[in-house]
Amino acid sequence: MLSRLIKALLKGEDEFSRELEAIIKEMGIDISDFARKCGVPYSTLYKIIRGQRSPTLGTVRRILSAFKTDEGFLAVIAARHILEETSPFREKIPVRNYPAVNFEEALIMAIRAEKEGAIAIVCAPVLSTTIEKMVDVPVFTMRPKESIIRAVRQAVEKLSLQL
Repeated sequence: MLSRLIKALLKGEDEFSRELEAIIKEMGIDISDFARKCGVPYSTLYKIIRGQRSPTLGTVRRILSAFKTDEGFLAVIAARHILEETSPFREKIPVRNYPAVNFEEALIMAIRAEKEGAIAIVCAPVLSTTIEKMVDVPVFTMRPKESIIRAVRQAVEKLSLQL
């Protein structure tokens, strides 16, 4: 799909618009879902598909990023000192740490992690219910101290079964 879209882009904006619309339909999602996935406002994406607006370079980059084929990773959101106390995980799915010192930073990190390709998020109980409402990936709850390792392994096991 990505190569088709790039070829269409090289042929011109009209071809890009038609191919993008066709690919979104093939994916079985609507324009609003795709807009959310690539981080482009719905109205902008709609106008590009309808040929009413030329895409900027930044918009094209965001659209193309929605077709990343890498496996993704598991995001762990916690205070820096907790992340530093844990040894690096050697799991089937890569793990990325997102340090946060307060609730607001944790929410920002959750959104960032999802945009960067996280396939799941592990966080503290006080965050999990709010983050679940904000992201479209599974959220797993860790308990303080030793259970971070258990929560990450649990998430990896469940995700491995889904892949």
